[in-house]
Amino acid sequence: MHFIKGNIGCGMLAMGEAFKIGGLYLTLFILLYVWLISVYNMHVLTTLSRKVQNRLQAKRAPSFGDTVENAFKMSDKWIFRSISNNIRKIVFYNILITQLGLCSVYILFIGTSLQKLLLQYSYEINIQTVLLLTMPLIMVCASLRKLRFIAPLSTLANFALITGVITIMYYSCSGPSSKGVRYSYSKWTELPTMFGIIMFSFEGIGLVLPLFAEIEDSKKFTSSFGVLNFGMVAVMMLNVPLGMTGYSKWGDDVKSSLTLNLPYDHELTQFVILMMILGIACSYALQFYPAAVIVYSDLEKIYGPFNHPAVWDYSIRICICLVTYLAASTVPHLDLFMSLVGSVTCVALTMIFPALSNLAFRTKDKGSFFGSFFDMVTILTAVIGSVTGIYANTTAIYEAFSQNHSNG
Repeated sequence: MHFIKGNIGCGMLAMGEAFKIGGLYLTLFILLYVWLISVYNMHVLTTLSRKVQNRLQAKRAPSFGDTVENAFKMSDKWIFRSISNNIRKIVFYNILITQLGLCSVYILFIGTSLQKLLLQYSYEINIQTVLLLTMPLIMVCASLRKLRFIAPLSTLANFALITGVITIMYYSCSGPSSKGVRYSYSKWTELPTMFGIIMFSFEGIGLVLPLFAEIEDSKKFTSSFGVLNFGMVAVMMLNVPLGMTGYSKWGDDVKSSLTLNLPYDHELTQFVILMMILGIACSYALQFYPAAVIVYSDLEKIYGPFNHPAVWDYSIRICICLVTYLAASTVPHLDLFMSLVGSVTCVALTMIFPALSNLAFRTKDKGSFFGSFFDMVTILTAVIGSVTGIYANTTAIYEAFSQNHSNG
């Protein structure tokens, strides 16, 4: 359940936007392609983690960063060994940026949903002001320092998300469908944005090794019918129907989050939206926690030990929370922000680091041609998707800012 929860969220709700950009057939193909690569690389990580653990004779499976670092150190290729001392920090900060990116997306989701809800009651407020209104709730979530306080929020977040998914499926499957549904893309320049959204939807690769380390029998996690495969199939069975039915229902009018297409004049919808706002706020606390721990630990190593650790901890958390707010208010476009995060850090964590680690650890005599070829294809896909995604999204964000400035 934790694995599934880590892979579903705002990215799943943006699948309608992805299908709008790429059309039904092309988006489905790319979604399946990325899904296969993601599942393969998750298995690569668990295999490498176990091999590194055996070589080091460690009692516990190493973390993501430790696995990549040791795979590079143990390589018979000098190019990997030469950067092994720095690769762990690179992975470490990619995870940090990903977590903070997720938090910023959650803030944007809450803000855009609340803005539309207020508009239903004739309160026309700009998105930056709405984000300020949400700050007290998010600050409380960011201030939770103990996992025992955060863990119960996961149950509430799951309930809210399930309620939202059921409601979206109900509305998207009822009534007439849109007549403007396309089966392929309309603008090829928007395809990198679609790729970034899809990458963002597979946001839970950072959970793979922590969960793998907790399971005593590793086969229960990595077998054909194990937790990993079952969880990723479940994620696809949520992403595909939500995206396809949402786009089929609303066509080119589909929004960056399917919740924005729901009829806000219905009391049921208003209740569900409020539940999802609360649920996403709870998810913010879960995603924010590891980022806060990472930053606090790094600062303590440099400037510590602190005389008043609790005061420093709260101060650091407030500062990090303000950074996520600054990012959300600077780029108040949910789909573009989501795609940008997906194109940068999610691509690196899901594709580049596992593939490079696999190439590093694979020896010449034992390496398979097809395995190396698949790793190279993965890296090529990641580089093309990341470079084009960064360019397309930054260009789109600049154009959105220019349009808003000219309108203002």
